[in-house]
Amino acid sequence: MKTIMLSRDLGIKKAGKFYSAAITVMNAAPDCALDFSRVERLDLSAAQLALALQLECERRGGRLIIRNTNDTTAHLLRLAGMKGV
Repeated sequence: MKTIMLSRDLGIKKAGKFYSAAITVMNAAPDCALDFSRVERLDLSAAQLALALQLECERRGGRLIIRNTNDTTAHLLRLAGMKGV
């Protein structure tokens, strides 16, 4: 399983770069983890991208694990529709 370490500030300005990097990792391993331990700021666009990555992992027969979220981040991810947070 590959782990994607997210940056401190994860918002709309970095969404494209985040998604491209995550897809590159997914190409190497169908099971991936998003590590939120360094994230200090997160907006809804990042939560939506995390959901899109979860759906893409499932489409490929893998799974996406969410790690090291605080309560607020976990709540935002659930609001965006993520499962298992």
